[in-house]
Amino acid sequence: MRFFRSSDVDTRLVPWVPRALGGPCVAVLLGTDHHPFDRLVRWSEALAAESAEPWFVQHGSTRLPRTLSGRRMLGGREVASLMESVDVVITHGGPGLIMEARSARHTPIVVPRDPAHGEHVDGHQMTFARHLEAEGKIHLVDSLDTLREAVELVRLMGRTNQDVSDARNLTTTRFGALVDELHRQGPRPPRLPRQR
Repeated sequence: MRFFRSSDVDTRLVPWVPRALGGPCVAVLLGTDHHPFDRLVRWSEALAAESAEPWFVQHGSTRLPRTLSGRRMLGGREVASLMESVDVVITHGGPGLIMEARSARHTPIVVPRDPAHGEHVDGHQMTFARHLEAEGKIHLVDSLDTLREAVELVRLMGRTNQDVSDARNLTTTRFGALVDELHRQGPRPPRLPRQR
């Protein structure tokens, strides 16, 4: 896994977009999957406790500790508004949220759901996230320590001034939504051959 420390960045070369005053600094988005994602919520709780800045967690089916602020679900406009107002976006490996964060000029920090932890039915989020990391489009993390480093790096680098929405991103977003929907529907019974 490739990772950069904040000391590796020449901050004079990094564009900066300020966040809205009074809003959360970090948004953590777990999506709508029914599997709990306790690992990312625990990591968020630990880092929020170390931070003087506010954190917000859209937690889905995962129990939210009292020490964190957040909501179970957000509407599309609420997600877009939140992404416009925060410095850092941390998300699960769902293609829709990743691409929405990129469209809002964030380089998202991605913690893909891992089926070995009961966080999803398969490893498609892990595969997708590794692909995006290889293209330099996300910060892929797999531990509390690398999450801490990624949050520090993203805070330092800020958001890009570049619009990243293009036809390929829209296609990827649509494909991700279709894959997520298939997984929500669960396994389908095998098709029987037609009798003549």
